Amino acid sequence: MKAFVSFQRHWSGASDTQFVNALNSARDSVSAFAEVTSASGSLLQSWIGGREVVEFDHYPPDDVVDLRHGSQFYYHAHRDGDREHGHLHLFCHATASGRRRYFRPGQSRWTRTAPTHLFAISLDARGLPVGLLTVNRWVTDGHWLDAPTMMSFVNRFVAEAVDGHEQSCRWLTGFVRMYLPLIEDLLVRRDRRLARRSDLEKALNDHQIEVLSLTPIDWAADLDTLEAEAFVRGL
Repeated sequence: MKAFVSFQRHWSGASDTQFVNALNSARDSVSAFAEVTSASGSLLQSWIGGREVVEFDHYPPDDVVDLRHGSQFYYHAHRDGDREHGHLHLFCHATASGRRRYFRPGQSRWTRTAPTHLFAISLDARGLPVGLLTVNRWVTDGHWLDAPTMMSFVNRFVAEAVDGHEQSCRWLTGFVRMYLPLIEDLLVRRDRRLARRSDLEKALNDHQIEVLSLTPIDWAADLDTLEAEAFVRGL
């Protein structure tokens, strides 16, 4: 399945400022990936930590939560084969009306908020990202918000220096910024699919519908695309 938005076409048409932001994020993500792989053996092991992998369990067990930015993520494995080992699920804490929320010292985490699922990243057994996807509400629960609201969260997504996960947070923040156009396309296609259903609430709870949109990616090739564009621009 090909992405509706071309990664190469988008960034070749972006302004220098937009492009440099994406390029710097991509380079920082690669650097963090190398560091976490060197330290833990793989990106996956930085979350699994040598534990026995149990299908659908969260890794790390309490998730990675950035209290300052209200962001959260966890990894879980539930597929076989090298192409897809599991998924990294990304969340942003928000109210039902779509207002972002942050945690304060002594504040109950979940007061009037819920971890709202943004999208997921498919990872292979080496810890390399191989796809982006959105899932139905019943899969992760939380509030359900439309694509423009979700994209406003994605544009500001930061996972920053959570103890023990500094480098995977850095990798993820840079990765998200690198793939903003494909993530936006992913969310738009998610909403278009659901718009074909006459009863949204029923569709959101339909267990026969799990994955709503999917975009395979080639991270290494996309990194090369950015570097090639940088050369053309003389950056």
